Amino acid sequence: MKEHKELNYRDYWTRRNILKAAGAWAGAGLLQPLLPLIGSGKSIAAAYPDEVLSIEKYTKGRVKPGMVISKDNAALIKDIAPEGLLVELQRGGQIKIAETDLRPDAVNPKFWVDATLRNKGQAVLDKNGQLWHKDGRPWIGGAPFPEPNTALEAVWNYKFNPRRYDDLRVISKVIGIDSNGSVLRRDGAIYMQIQTVGRLVVDPKPVLPKYKDEIHRTLLSLTEPFDVYGLAVASTIYYDAAKLPDTDLYIPTLRRTRRVPSTQRFESASPYSTYYTSDLDLQNDPVLTWSWKLEGRKPMLAPSASNIGARAKGATKEDFIFPPSDEKFPRSTWELRPEMLLVDGVPHLPGANYSRKRLYIDGIYQRSQMADIWDMAGKLWKFFVFLTGKTGRSDNAGAEAVDLTGIVFADLQRDYHSNVNFYDKVGDIDFRVNANLTIEDWITQSAMLRRARR
Repeated sequence: MKEHKELNYRDYWTRRNILKAAGAWAGAGLLQPLLPLIGSGKSIAAAYPDEVLSIEKYTKGRVKPGMVISKDNAALIKDIAPEGLLVELQRGGQIKIAETDLRPDAVNPKFWVDATLRNKGQAVLDKNGQLWHKDGRPWIGGAPFPEPNTALEAVWNYKFNPRRYDDLRVISKVIGIDSNGSVLRRDGAIYMQIQTVGRLVVDPKPVLPKYKDEIHRTLLSLTEPFDVYGLAVASTIYYDAAKLPDTDLYIPTLRRTRRVPSTQRFESASPYSTYYTSDLDLQNDPVLTWSWKLEGRKPMLAPSASNIGARAKGATKEDFIFPPSDEKFPRSTWELRPEMLLVDGVPHLPGANYSRKRLYIDGIYQRSQMADIWDMAGKLWKFFVFLTGKTGRSDNAGAEAVDLTGIVFADLQRDYHSNVNFYDKVGDIDFRVNANLTIEDWITQSAMLRRARR
């Protein structure tokens, strides 16, 4: 397939200078600015050439919606796929191609999109790259730089609140699979996050005054296997994006909490796991502990919002929705995204054993759903996919909640997988967002002790 070099948008390309570029491909929203179309409720198709809105047109008919891509025809997408995806396909993975979805709220809550429009032009970065509202407050919510011109702006768009909600509680199950396709381990967990600034739905808004120096708190409680049942990890993530989090651990056998170092961010999270603390939400370290570079912009494949995973009733392993199964390569659906920012990060943390991580940040959604990672020798090491879709539950803001429906953490060098499925309810614990979860009730040392396994 022809490599469409004229559509490999470079970092000099902006929405505002396209008319000055003498017809050259040069930025996001090529034909007209994107945000006014979203704000007026019009289709954003008018912002892009037809060719990047249709994979059939873009590939001159070689790839069409409904087509299944496998090792037999993976060469057809080599110019528009992450490197890690191509490796996965050669080893047995399969994806189905869908039409391009142009809804700005396909993987973002509508209230987040509305806040992005409402707060446009009010975000600034200081000399260190720290995000602020222009009046000196912490950022007030929504994507701060909806027309990003730099890598750092693009990363802040995603990382300010990767899950987009004021609070959430999710239930997950992780399957560890080796190079032979054998299941090595099953883990279960409940994860909570409470946003302390940039709150958009749950009062008080936009900040919890007592926690204004933080950006959010998280709590990970392990539910299986039995040897780790009851173990809980609470993290306080500071607004200062150059500062490492504080981490508190509850150990059931001791019935006590302990403050533990946050520097061990590049060690396996559990036996056989293929991801580190650094990898949660694709990029879990504070923004300014890495350096970032915008390597380019181009149309690329990315997961479709139709991947609803375990929430699909009656789904089998044959369905392309990331169905829950013991398969090493769950099937999923992908689509051509008209604008993807290729953002490379280099860590500056003790023990970091990545030379580079590439986040693929969608220019419409301003969020990332996939990443390639290279080892210190410059060899491709890992590939991660975070699939997002409808959950069937309310977002408590007038719409259906969209959130993670599946994750693939692939160690390409060992050929191991950690596949994650998400559920609406397990036992008496249910998925919820914007549910007025409070830090005092859940994510303090005293709260961990009150709710701990005895």
